[in-house]
Amino acid sequence: MPIPEQIGRYIIKTELGRGGMATVYRAYDPSFDREVALKILPREMLHDPQFRARFEREIKLVASLEHPAIVPVYDVGDIEGQPYYVMRYMTGGSLSDLIAKGKFTVQETAAIIGKVAQGLAHAHRKNIVHRDLKPDNILFDENGSPFISDFGIAKLAESGSNLTGSGVIGTPAYMSPEQAQGKDVDGRSDVYGLGVIVYQMLTGHQPYSADTPMGVVVKHITEPVPEILKDMPELPPEADELIKTSMAKDKNKRFENTIELAKALNKIAFGEEGNLTFSTNSGVTSRLNANNTVAPSKNRTGLIVVGVVLVVALIGFFLIRNQLMAPDATPTATILAEQPTLTTVPITETSAPAFAPACSADVTFPTPAEARLTDNRCQQRRPIASFAISADAEFELLNPEGSCRIESSSASRKVLSCTGPDFMPLQLKVCQPLQLSAEELNQCSPDSTFDSANQCCVAIPPQEAGCIILEVQLRGCN
Repeated sequence: MPIPEQIGRYIIKTELGRGGMATVYRAYDPSFDREVALKILPREMLHDPQFRARFEREIKLVASLEHPAIVPVYDVGDIEGQPYYVMRYMTGGSLSDLIAKGKFTVQETAAIIGKVAQGLAHAHRKNIVHRDLKPDNILFDENGSPFISDFGIAKLAESGSNLTGSGVIGTPAYMSPEQAQGKDVDGRSDVYGLGVIVYQMLTGHQPYSADTPMGVVVKHITEPVPEILKDMPELPPEADELIKTSMAKDKNKRFENTIELAKALNKIAFGEEGNLTFSTNSGVTSRLNANNTVAPSKNRTGLIVVGVVLVVALIGFFLIRNQLMAPDATPTATILAEQPTLTTVPITETSAPAFAPACSADVTFPTPAEARLTDNRCQQRRPIASFAISADAEFELLNPEGSCRIESSSASRKVLSCTGPDFMPLQLKVCQPLQLSAEELNQCSPDSTFDSANQCCVAIPPQEAGCIILEVQLRGCN
């Protein structure tokens, strides 16, 4: 079939893929001057008079999924009665492309799955199940961030299967047993599919193989979950339990939701569950300003303002006190003509504020920041260096040609991902900020600050105190 020149207002540039459920084109949207992905459904589905109503209902529901890990739907339309919908065009390829290049580390897998899991959890809370979760439907943008595509299309295809004779719709290699048997599915079916993807990312191959798609389906229903440690004995033992729980035949024995799966994977990869929630913006966003440093929170900003006011007040107090106690230009003692001796007028001095004691010379303040390199790898032919730093630390990439972002965060730690040109000698500056309450600021004179750990006053540290610089040479990936 020849490629159409235009569909609606969209100018077709090339065909990206064709399958039983849709044909995908790369197109140009002149109204917004952007490239898009346009998916048009097969004409066979139009024979069902109720299909169009179902399509409009389902696609509007999918379009309502606004989440940083879900490919947004821009537009819905039809051409000569044939429905299509328009999505963001993802330039970074698919997870299938990356798997074809080799296995993933546990840390790489956890970073991707954590974001995908949050997108799926967001959809599940709106009673939307993907039904066709697979590496082909996990796409990446130009920054390497993962997005889930094709929500609800499998459900649409299933609704017309009695007309097309295609039976249960989905991809056999990732299909849950209950979906393969035509039973009702819920979010735990996507938990199963996500578990299969984790298995494939870590091993480089799918858990089941057979000569026919139906043979793969039968194995998903009947065969035990493969032991991943037989393929990858270097993995932690907990990885086997994670796979078996994710891919349990009985959905009641799986992880309750995708967030729980991702937390368990984070625990294996990083030693802690991380900040993964059902919130739209949790776990994947960073509070970065234009200079790639952590922007101060409102609470911290408030403490700084209060501290400055108190310091100014203390300085004013000492200035006024010194002015009151300074000697006048004329003598203050009065010589009485009748008395041969001087009469001294007693002066009552205002007592100085009771400050905390001075710190000993061996006290280091503030404590140097905690930071370490956790990975240095190539991803999508881009060099990536990963760092773990304390949760309240601030960071700055000293290379103007590079960039860093927060991949995940928890109560105790943040995981950073930094990139730049091949072989760049990357320099990451990490600082432990001073966080003092108004009461603590009032413990010391204006020329010193309070060390809460040692309960004493220490000279105000230089601006670079508490900072360290991590240096690593990025890999060559092209």
